[in-house]
Amino acid sequence: MNLTKKQKIICAASAAGLLILIIILSLGIHSCSAKNSKQNVYNLAKTYAEQGEYDRALSVLEKILLKNGDDKIALEMLHQTIEMKKAAEEGRAIPDFSNLNINTDGITDVMQDSISSMKDALEQSNKQAEENRRAMENLVRIQEEKTQEEKKRQQAAEIEQEEKKAREEAALAAKKAQEEKRKAQEEELARKNAKLKKEMDNLNNEIQLGKTALATGNIEEALNHFNNAGKNIPAVEGDPDYSANKKSEIAQALFDAAEKSENAEEKKVLMDKAVDLARKVIQENPKDAPSHYILAQEAANKKDYATGLSELKLAVQNAKKDDPNLYLYYYDMGKLQYLTKKYNEAVASFTSSCELNSNYVQSRYNLGLSQVKLKNDTAAIAAFRKCIDINPRYEKAYLEEARALNRRNDFSGAISAYESVIALNNINTTAVVELGNVYKNAGRLAKAEESFRKALAMMSEGEEQTKTKYNLSTVLFDEEKTLDAEKYAKEAYEEKNFIKDLKNKANIVYNYAMILSVNGKQESAIPLYQEVLDLNPNHLKTKINLAVMYMNLEPPSVDTALALLKQVYDSDSKNFEANNNLGSAYLLKEDYKNSIMYYQNALRIDSSVNEVRANLAKVYAKNGDYDNAKTTYLELIKVEPSNWDAYIELAKVCMQLNDNASAEKYLVYVQTKMPSYKASEVEALLLSL
Repeated sequence: MNLTKKQKIICAASAAGLLILIIILSLGIHSCSAKNSKQNVYNLAKTYAEQGEYDRALSVLEKILLKNGDDKIALEMLHQTIEMKKAAEEGRAIPDFSNLNINTDGITDVMQDSISSMKDALEQSNKQAEENRRAMENLVRIQEEKTQEEKKRQQAAEIEQEEKKAREEAALAAKKAQEEKRKAQEEELARKNAKLKKEMDNLNNEIQLGKTALATGNIEEALNHFNNAGKNIPAVEGDPDYSANKKSEIAQALFDAAEKSENAEEKKVLMDKAVDLARKVIQENPKDAPSHYILAQEAANKKDYATGLSELKLAVQNAKKDDPNLYLYYYDMGKLQYLTKKYNEAVASFTSSCELNSNYVQSRYNLGLSQVKLKNDTAAIAAFRKCIDINPRYEKAYLEEARALNRRNDFSGAISAYESVIALNNINTTAVVELGNVYKNAGRLAKAEESFRKALAMMSEGEEQTKTKYNLSTVLFDEEKTLDAEKYAKEAYEEKNFIKDLKNKANIVYNYAMILSVNGKQESAIPLYQEVLDLNPNHLKTKINLAVMYMNLEPPSVDTALALLKQVYDSDSKNFEANNNLGSAYLLKEDYKNSIMYYQNALRIDSSVNEVRANLAKVYAKNGDYDNAKTTYLELIKVEPSNWDAYIELAKVCMQLNDNASAEKYLVYVQTKMPSYKASEVEALLLSL
């Protein structure tokens, strides 16, 4: 009978449990019959401890001490076992029992008591066996996942290699067809002239020898053959471009070899020769498309994009309809247009390339990127999905699709696309981090936390790690895990120098300061807020938070708070928090006129915040403007019927207006609906009417 991996694990775990049971029973029987049974209990505890079974050792010792709390040996063993357990958990060197002398002279037999706990021990052993089984299952699962991931990587590499091979074979086939066409034309001409035929044959032979030498890596020999060919090109009556075409053929061979070479020095030699020959071809035949393409590549390599575009346009204009490289001319022209921010032109070029070669995935991908720049996300998504149809393992296309869907707030679609990226490459930390941000925007905080933690586990020290710690702290804060949020905010703060952009650095400092403030550590937060303003003097949230902290000091530093809030207001007069807090600051200064003005501003910006409405009513009352106070309180209880303080304050305002009947009505309403709410104050007000 063949067993599965899981069945083997279960059998192994069960066998381990049975073995533990047999050992326990053997120890029990032996201990009950032994003369020095208590010594055996000590030995049992010691054995457990030495084998790392600290909890079981502690259980045995606790049973002895429950019977006899003065047992010095048991106490000593208990302390030493605890120390061993602590050392193991902290990764320190583990002490042993070698220096402990167990003297059991005169000790009575207590092992019989241990027999009564055999059932517990058996249950513990079964539990341990189950844990062992699960651990082994987990180990097998992890190994299988690693194997699958390695297979995926190998498959991706094989697919990429196959695609490269297919492109090269297609290019070779096209060139072969062109050469055969040329040969047929040459043979027709050669029949008319035997001498010319011989010269043509010699020329073609030299060129072929040069190509063969290139293929075998013998650059010097190839150049010699090409030089000989160049010197012996015959004049062909009826074909004025024959010489230019042959030189163009040699230039293309040199260029192709340069593109494939991985040796920088060799690449330069080949490219220089190709460019030099292409220039000579253009002098003879200004309409030679392959030569214009070579010159365009040279210009692009030098970042001379204007010349590169000019040459590519000439290549496209002069290319023959059957030119197998025409789709590449359009593709490279699109790349240069993209680099020079001519995105509409780039879209047109990449579209032409796709029409000429529908399976060339790079053109389709760059078409999508160009549509992104034009903010045409629908067209961009269509292009990226076509890339995936061509190559279902095209990781970059999934990533760009995810980003486009996220921009459209299609969180479900974005999550699916990001998961496809990670399925192809589970160490793509960029995708994992961006997925975390999508989860956060979608309100799925637990999944966002999981993504950021996963990304951190794969990251090395640097800017991205610091940003991810910052992101994780913001999610933890939103989850109200403020202590964990503080931990990661602090780590991001300590690594802030990895961040180059000063505004981003300021946000990291601000986040740490804000969390410290929420956690009641205002004294630590204040200097951090000052540090934020050093990095970004226009950080409005920092100024607002600092102002609030200054207003909450004992005594409050109102003038300092006002100075900060006015800076925010001057920068953004529509800032709700600035107006609301200016109202509060002027209230503290008993400047009711200004307080009323800023509270009114705040309500105009956001009329849903009833706390502002309550504060405005309070200021009206303090300023003796009881009519407006009454009107504002009536509006407040209309939108917030359970605001009992508003009813009480409204009653006080009515009393000031000598409207005792209304005051009584509101106070009795509070007594009826909420009898216990500020009962003594309500009763006193009623008695005063």
